[in-house]
Amino acid sequence: MPSHPIAYVDESWLQQRGSPGAYLMSAVLIEQDDVAVAIDAARAAAHDHDYHSSVLYHRGHVGIIEEMLDVVSEHAGWSVISVHTPLRHGSPEPPPETTPRIARFLERQGEHARQISLERLLRHLNTHRVRDVILESRASDDEWRLARNSGTRVPATDRSDVRAYRRLLDQRAISHRMRLVHVKDRTHPGLWMADAVAWSAGRALRSDEPQWWNRIVDVATILEATTGTELRLNERRAAPPDGEHDPHNLSQRAQAVSSPSVYNDPDQPTQAGNILTNLIAQAEQARMSTGEQLAREVLRQLRDIADRVDELSDTVGRITPQQRKDAPTPGSRSVDHPAPQRDEPDSPSISG
Repeated sequence: MPSHPIAYVDESWLQQRGSPGAYLMSAVLIEQDDVAVAIDAARAAAHDHDYHSSVLYHRGHVGIIEEMLDVVSEHAGWSVISVHTPLRHGSPEPPPETTPRIARFLERQGEHARQISLERLLRHLNTHRVRDVILESRASDDEWRLARNSGTRVPATDRSDVRAYRRLLDQRAISHRMRLVHVKDRTHPGLWMADAVAWSAGRALRSDEPQWWNRIVDVATILEATTGTELRLNERRAAPPDGEHDPHNLSQRAQAVSSPSVYNDPDQPTQAGNILTNLIAQAEQARMSTGEQLAREVLRQLRDIADRVDELSDTVGRITPQQRKDAPTPGSRSVDHPAPQRDEPDSPSISG
């Protein structure tokens, strides 16, 4: 029986005033037979630290992040990021006019981006036969305790993820064998790897620093969340694998070097840098192209329907006989008239 990969999922986002923003949801795919080895390698790369890429970066432990990315490159079958950018795209509500409401608005905007990205990611993972999707719960300990006491399997904070998952099940867009599993365990090494992948892409978008992303670029793909179109963070792009996942037969991992392209630092921390600006342009082009293709397809179908209607009208006209003027109209009652009798000559009389 063929094994099915396990996907470990984490998120990252850029949501600052003055920036168009981006939401990223990353997944690291590991074959079941390779999970134990990959987990041990990730645990060794963490060097007994409480792993979180952003915290380690700010503390100056960049080497630990790089080791974790090397574990992903060497042991993961593939990595994929679903990105929604800019954050305002598709948002169901306009920005508030008053400052006190901006925090709540940004929270709803981020949740909207998360659900779009999650649906795209689940669709993609389904094509790779993934059965277990493991992602960290966003619920607090108190929420989990409340859920257990009330007999609810999922805390309130995680229910929007479950609704997105069930929508795809109802649409038959994913296999009913796929499971979405929320875990309250930040110490899981599988989630560390997904965190490192999301951080490396987020760092490129936030600060025009793609050198960490380049460590895994040979085993990673970025998808536009709305359309599923493949995007590029820079000119070094990997194509998704065909057929079976085999981390031992993938292309050699990227070396720890910066991209050949020169990326200028943004003038201000909250302004969009070159990489983010380029990614947004790719995303908008992908959405525009998909919209145009859909419009052209709808127009083509309408024209086909119009042609069929014309053909049917001509056919009906040919096979329907012309109605005579003295023929009874539909719905009228016909009256039977006696047939006229011919005048017969008188028979000769015979007298005796």
